[in-house]
Amino acid sequence: MKEKTAKPLLKVENLTVRFPVKRGGLFSKKSYLYAVDDISFEIARGETLAIVGESGSGKSTAALAVARLVKAHSGSVLLGDDDFLSLQDEALRQARAQVQFIFQDPYASLNPRLRAEAVVREPLDSLGTGDPSERQASIDALFKAVGLRPEQQRLFPHQFSGGQRQRIGVARALATRPELIICDEPVSALDVAVQAQILNLLRKLQKDFDLTYLFISHDLGVVQHMCDSVAVMYMGKIVEHADRLSLFNNPLHPYTKALLSAVPSVDKKRRQETKRILIPGDPPDPLSPPNGCRFANRCPAAQEQCSQSQPPLRQIAAGHTVACHLVSDNGIAPI
Repeated sequence: MKEKTAKPLLKVENLTVRFPVKRGGLFSKKSYLYAVDDISFEIARGETLAIVGESGSGKSTAALAVARLVKAHSGSVLLGDDDFLSLQDEALRQARAQVQFIFQDPYASLNPRLRAEAVVREPLDSLGTGDPSERQASIDALFKAVGLRPEQQRLFPHQFSGGQRQRIGVARALATRPELIICDEPVSALDVAVQAQILNLLRKLQKDFDLTYLFISHDLGVVQHMCDSVAVMYMGKIVEHADRLSLFNNPLHPYTKALLSAVPSVDKKRRQETKRILIPGDPPDPLSPPNGCRFANRCPAAQEQCSQSQPPLRQIAAGHTVACHLVSDNGIAPI
């Protein structure tokens, strides 16, 4: 893991996203679904933080809130010296150039009516960056950077393969020369062989353009090869956060252990040593979360205290935090 700079590029503090839900009749009391519930994390410049978890854990909603594509209920998102959530009008428009998104589905994220050249040009036009000749030079350079040929600029999205479409999405994200790129499951819709190509491309571009990534994924195999640090989410909460090596070599939270036990390995010895941990049952109702640990009803190690109070996220070792009553202060996991 690279040595962190004194000041992170992105610092998220107490971020909460809630959605109103009506139950019962017309005059029934409004309740809220807390998709993201008071989470905090930071990313050093040039590094990659992964947020992982099952579907419905809140990881994608957290990413969308950081980019202001969904509204945060509370919290702050500091991008350098600016609180990104409080910016308005022209200041927000200019700041958006520094935060770009690579979406999960390369088929749905591109306008089918625009040629590839126009898709990549859109961010430059919206910001009024450079004159037309300068924009064209930028587009030419971006197509080369993501491994597409110049003549492909005139093609429509349906004329590309899935991997090529995602390369167009990457080029579009790079167009404004952002500092932070949010990758929301960027390879989950692609074939395995193509996934490796796109991941290798993202790593190369990170080095070439000095990029910082917030990487959203449910696939810990992908995360292991992409990220410097990992935050594990469950039902809107971060339950464990550590650098990549610490998390994969010494997971502490039972939920993290269960996720890692499901990751396939080509290493025969590792397969034999890894005990598969099954997670029984279903998550609790997100509209009526339990008072205690949200994983307690599915945890094979749960005790009475787990259902009575919510465990705080506490530091066990340098850079390694976990929210579990049963993890000892010296880092002994319950399972």
